[in-house]
Amino acid sequence: MPTHEPHVPHNNDNTDRRPYWRRAHHDWRFWIAMALMVAAISTYVVTQDLSIRPNGARVSPQQMAIP
Repeated sequence: MPTHEPHVPHNNDNTDRRPYWRRAHHDWRFWIAMALMVAAISTYVVTQDLSIRPNGARVSPQQMAIP
């Protein structure tokens, strides 16, 4: 019977001892979340605090007031 070498774990993300927040920028999910946040912030800024309706009409202060 052949003798086998002891199993040596490969150096991948599962064996990395650093905390996740230190290696998060290597994860594709981090970059998807960042892209969605940038898109949401850009939409908020470009629409002037979401005060422009989709058809281009502005919302008056009377329409924004709670009855």
